Amino acid sequence: MINFNLQSWQEEMSGLTFEFALPTFKDERRSKTSKYLAESAFSFIEGVFFNHLPNYQNFGHWGTTEVSNQQWSHIRPVLQTLNNKLEQVENFYQLKTDLYDFQFIFDEDWRQDMVIKFAEYKVNLSQMINQIIEWFDKNIQKYNAVFINGI
Repeated sequence: MINFNLQSWQEEMSGLTFEFALPTFKDERRSKTSKYLAESAFSFIEGVFFNHLPNYQNFGHWGTTEVSNQQWSHIRPVLQTLNNKLEQVENFYQLKTDLYDFQFIFDEDWRQDMVIKFAEYKVNLSQMINQIIEWFDKNIQKYNAVFINGI
């Protein structure tokens, strides 16, 4: 099962996670001010970040990448468009182009899980996108940048 919840740090967190960190805590892993997302969930939108953040293309999946206010202004509408499309599509494969030919969904089990549970998961994915947009909007406005700490 894919966990699409954007969550705060918890000691019992398991699995590989991406961390969305504030500039003051970018080098401090597992900060209480950060938000966390399972790698399986982030894989569905990772292509958006990869294709709009030149620094992410240099090992961003495993490293730390800054997202500036200007870069976010290009990423946000792409996420919103994807979210709007989620409301309209009936199956996962209709998102192939929007999800960069699924090239960031590394685990075939994640893809198959999405195909089988698409009606449920598309709602969860949409909520996740909304949560990410909300968190980025709030913090980019305040700090002018945030960081993605890869797995």
